Amino acid sequence: MSAGEAASPTPIHVQRIVDLRRPLLMSAAMGVLALVVSGLLGHILMGVFGVVGLGLGLLNTRLVQRSVAKATITENPSKRGLAISALGRLAIITALAIGLFFLVRPDGIGIFLGLAVFQLIMIASTSASAVKGLRQQ
Repeated sequence: MSAGEAASPTPIHVQRIVDLRRPLLMSAAMGVLALVVSGLLGHILMGVFGVVGLGLGLLNTRLVQRSVAKATITENPSKRGLAISALGRLAIITALAIGLFFLVRPDGIGIFLGLAVFQLIMIASTSASAVKGLRQQ
């Protein structure tokens, strides 16, 4: 380790996973596209909620990574703690999405669309990284 590098408590295999630049850039592009298309169709609020859904997906992914990093630092990681944490996050995101959908119909459906698109982005990003890793072996 050089003098400029700080020691990180996060294991190297977890640090490799934490890079969310590609999903962030893809989400930003999709968010802009959603705003433009929804604006042209006269439902700009649907595009705004789509961007919120993309943001919630990104936030959830970051929180998952952080909780896994914390768990892997300990000698005996708690699977139950990770599961409860995940269920809590998903319950909050689901309640928020359903609440906004019912409060702002029909444009509230955009939050579900944003969450779904984010999952597709994560699948594409993860698949691309896995294929790249396999090719390097």
